[in-house]
Amino acid sequence: VLDEAAKAYGSIGPAFYGLRTILLVLLFLGLLRIKHPENIKEYSPPELGRFLGLDRAPEVKTIRRKLGQIALDAATLDRFAGALVRRRAERASEALGFLYVDGHVRVYNGKHDLPKTHVARMRICLPATQDVWVNDADGAPVFFVTQEAHPQLVGALPKVLKEVRKLVGKKRRVTGVVDRGGGSPKLFEWMRAKARGFD
Repeated sequence: VLDEAAKAYGSIGPAFYGLRTILLVLLFLGLLRIKHPENIKEYSPPELGRFLGLDRAPEVKTIRRKLGQIALDAATLDRFAGALVRRRAERASEALGFLYVDGHVRVYNGKHDLPKTHVARMRICLPATQDVWVNDADGAPVFFVTQEAHPQLVGALPKVLKEVRKLVGKKRRVTGVVDRGGGSPKLFEWMRAKARGFD
């Protein structure tokens, strides 16, 4: 993560909490199951700082500001995420023969006007996005695509499979494993075409 971030961003400005430190903070937050930077207020900054090898961890406003800098340039962020996915694919290329694809609907609370879809856990229709996750044969996540919610996984798969093809190369055959939401004779015909090379 740190190598690819340094290649993509170089630096996020001269500061005590630079790119490396902020990324380590975010990684440790994930490992400690702290879901949002705002929740860091509930923990002792000196104790969290020990994970980083510092006197104290950064405060919420610093994390938010630095995270904003990282996320501000969408092209650089895409390049960074793409490099992480490629690195993962190179290290575990044997596990990419079978890819498990599944979509998860997430309620959208932003400012964009998105179509409404049924949210099963709430039993109502709300604006939503869909995260389509691609996991390797070992069940480890490879990447995910966020897009407008589709009523079934079938509608989301072509875009995701195009990303898979870029990742694994043109010649390699890949078997996609989906649940019943991805079952469609038309889609299977599209996948099996010689130019696409999916099973």
